[in-house]
Amino acid sequence: MDYDLNYIETSYDADELNKIFIKDFIHFRKENNLTQDLFSKYSGVSRTKIARIECGICSPTILSLLQILGPIGYTIKIEKVKEKKNL
Repeated sequence: MDYDLNYIETSYDADELNKIFIKDFIHFRKENNLTQDLFSKYSGVSRTKIARIECGICSPTILSLLQILGPIGYTIKIEKVKEKKNL
């Protein structure tokens, strides 16, 4: 049995994907006119933890992300990584 059959090499490494996630997380918050304080109040997750996620100091758990996003009507999903664009 070939276990590598569904393995796909991506154009991004984990550090790059983390940077993209942080950028998207901040963009999402700002696009929805939410300060870190409002994000905290709606989610029950401390503003400090949200700030640490945005600074890349700590990585959120899936549960934390669900707690942050759920009260404002969002969730997370698994999505295929897009190809890296050469600039």
